[in-house]
Amino acid sequence: MNELKEFRRNTPAMTDNAATAAKARLMTAIHEPEAVRKPAASGTRRFGWRIAVAAALALVVGGTVVTLRDQPDMAPVASVAELGERAASAAENDPTPAPGPAQWLYTKELQLAGIEADVDRDRRATWERWTSVDGKQSAWYQGGKLMFQGSAVFNPAEMAKAPVSPAGVIARIKAAILDEDRRGPQELKGHVPPVMLFMEINQIISEQWLAPEVRAALFRALPTIKGITMTEDVPVADGRRGVAFSLDDDGARQSLVLDPQTFRYLGTNSTRLQDRTYERADGSKEIFKAGTVSLTSQLEAMIVNQPGQRS
Repeated sequence: MNELKEFRRNTPAMTDNAATAAKARLMTAIHEPEAVRKPAASGTRRFGWRIAVAAALALVVGGTVVTLRDQPDMAPVASVAELGERAASAAENDPTPAPGPAQWLYTKELQLAGIEADVDRDRRATWERWTSVDGKQSAWYQGGKLMFQGSAVFNPAEMAKAPVSPAGVIARIKAAILDEDRRGPQELKGHVPPVMLFMEINQIISEQWLAPEVRAALFRALPTIKGITMTEDVPVADGRRGVAFSLDDDGARQSLVLDPQTFRYLGTNSTRLQDRTYERADGSKEIFKAGTVSLTSQLEAMIVNQPGQRS
């Protein structure tokens, strides 16, 4: 599949120069198997590994400087099930007031994509996004202009329909993925791979406002996905380290990283465990070595009254 075509299909008004740069970033960031990288049907939600798409979009946003902060010792977590329960409990006890239906979630993310060995923290970019609380729209700045498109995530009202349970939210996510697949490439044949399910939950948690009970159900659901394990001391893009839900697939480890004290979302870590060769359309090849990493970290997450607002 042509990653550049998929990226441009989902991103309006992109210049050729930006697209060329995006392709390079995408080729370094994407680690999932071919079955996951399917084109989005016109007018439908985008499913895909958020590290790859967001990292490419960040090229049109620019760089930032982040001061690395001190961090207390990590609270020990005995198992992935305990991690899910602690994160769920933190979500349920979050005192943040619920937003109004016309408000937006603003997120700001730091990204480092396709870095080999030691991370060069001068090679970083930021990506800002606004997602409507009702889940229907998302927005970002491109070339100084605020761009809009249909949301890339699920309708939070659908996710919050009673009864809310780990099995229930998993079933709804799978049904939505399979519904899109039936209207698109029809590659899944009725089966949602664990890595695709993990990717989608990651995207929902990081980009969409969710009712506390929905967020809690998602965290409790993660340990039930085949292959999900717990990984400790996992770095994100701004130097913080956390405890992660991780999944090894196709020679790479994908991790959703949480703060080890508060169990709030920190960011993502995608680490290549084995060398992999990608073949370009012109027949040339590029090898991505084991140890190559793509990192993100969430710097801001707040409710605002309109897209473009940052406080």
